[in-house]
Amino acid sequence: MTDKRVKVLIVDDDFISLEVMRAMLSHFQEAEILTAESGGEAFDVIMQQRPQLVLLDHQLPDFDGVQLYCKVHAELGDNTPLTAMVSGNPPADYEAECQAAGINHLLQKPLAPSDLAELMRIAGTR
Repeated sequence: MTDKRVKVLIVDDDFISLEVMRAMLSHFQEAEILTAESGGEAFDVIMQQRPQLVLLDHQLPDFDGVQLYCKVHAELGDNTPLTAMVSGNPPADYEAECQAAGINHLLQKPLAPSDLAELMRIAGTR
């Protein structure tokens, strides 16, 4: 792992899912954990806090995760944070939409600790 602090934003409207991901990330000493429960809130946090990694729920109450990613990418371009789409649905259900938008990391709930470790490794080198 790296000694560099990595800001991670968890975006999920389901409190239990959000808390489970927070607990999993708390095992990474370098993780500075931020949370948001809607797309609008997440957009504001991304613009203000500039996390290196976003764990983004596919279905949010105000708009879906792909729409949020596209909005962030339109604002930040190459400075868009590493983003992993997270869903309880099989990745095949939304893979084409995500890849078309530029999201290449797809995770299914419940998350595997190894997937989080890999994303933290990548985010820490950016």
